[in-house]
Amino acid sequence: MRGVVTLGAGISGLGFSYHYNHLTDIYEQEKSWGGNCRSHFVNGYTFDEGIHISFTRDACVREIFARSVAEQYRELAPVVYNVYESHWVRHPVEINLKGLPTDLIRKCLLDFIRSEQDRDKPAENYHEWLVSNFGQSLTQHFHGAYTRKYWTVEAQYLTTDWIEQRIYRPSLEEVLRGAITNQVIQAYYINLFRYPRQGGYQSFLTALVEGAAIKYSHKLIELDLKNKKLSFENGFQCYYDTVISSIPLPEIIRCIKDCPLEVKEAASRLTHTSVVLVNLGVKREDIAKCHWFYLYDEGLLPARVHFPNSLSGCNAPPGYTGIQAEIYYSTLKPLDASRANLLERTIANLGQIGILAQDDNIDFSGIREIPYANIIFDHNYRKNRGVILDFLGKNRIYCIGRYGKWDYLWSDQSLLSGKRAAERLGGDLK
Repeated sequence: MRGVVTLGAGISGLGFSYHYNHLTDIYEQEKSWGGNCRSHFVNGYTFDEGIHISFTRDACVREIFARSVAEQYRELAPVVYNVYESHWVRHPVEINLKGLPTDLIRKCLLDFIRSEQDRDKPAENYHEWLVSNFGQSLTQHFHGAYTRKYWTVEAQYLTTDWIEQRIYRPSLEEVLRGAITNQVIQAYYINLFRYPRQGGYQSFLTALVEGAAIKYSHKLIELDLKNKKLSFENGFQCYYDTVISSIPLPEIIRCIKDCPLEVKEAASRLTHTSVVLVNLGVKREDIAKCHWFYLYDEGLLPARVHFPNSLSGCNAPPGYTGIQAEIYYSTLKPLDASRANLLERTIANLGQIGILAQDDNIDFSGIREIPYANIIFDHNYRKNRGVILDFLGKNRIYCIGRYGKWDYLWSDQSLLSGKRAAERLGGDLK
């Protein structure tokens, strides 16, 4: 039987199926739906796959998420910090400098003032963009250091077309006020966010799943374009007219039978980060002073740490705190330690910055590895992505989601990419 087949039961694949009236079979390689929006439940704790919150302004997505949890969600203003050499300051750091070493504040202010004349100067890479918008000192000590920890590359390796509204560009007045007063300045692309009261972030997707035809434990191993046939690791085969794919571009290209060399080479040049999530449960309830924080010290492993039970009290047992630390790596910056060593070092790092005390009782510890985290926007990614998407589109394989479209999409944008694919195929939209 031929028809429209969907690969991947993450938020974009589910979004496509939902808006296509579920007139598609979804083939998912894992044993559960949700993709990187999955939530995991262990020993009374709930851990998402990295910090997930909803700050979408799209009415369709807001309605789906709210209905999925029967309107049972929390709406919170983000409390976010930065940690620099044992100093804690609010985020974003460039407008909350008070509390950092005096000499560093002076350098940041002087360099920011100098950068004012370069504000409108075209930037050829992310490093130039940072220097022209924040100055050399803020770039060196904060944004540049974080780029190496989060993106695993130097800032000049990246383009600027992914930035959009993700990084706030302050005025000189805001920077000065944040450097000389104790007034906390809120200037962030997230003003309010929502998070489910129970069930973790994944529960926001429940309405998408109801009625969906999901086939679990179906890992694609071959896509035969000539015969329009899909073959899976478990031996199942099916035919199709159209494929909607949310699986990463390098993965689907590896599966295509007799794939042109040019396309395979383009796929081999795409780069991305992976992340190791260190999950901890601690028998103490007064640990979380914020929702999440960023670490700039490159001697500390994690790039970002968050507290799941600060999002919902149901994410940890009463009297306990859940902690999740993110450690990024890539082929450009491989991990230099075993998983057990990463766990030990992360616990030690959290002690160094005052999150954990020596006598804390760690009730639970575990590691989860996510192979695909962020797309690395190197200077050739558009060309390579274009070659692949053009080839797939000509063969009626339409890509959706962060890894299918190979783009910096938040979860709501991924859902909407599935919705647009349904519109393209003439689905009856809900």
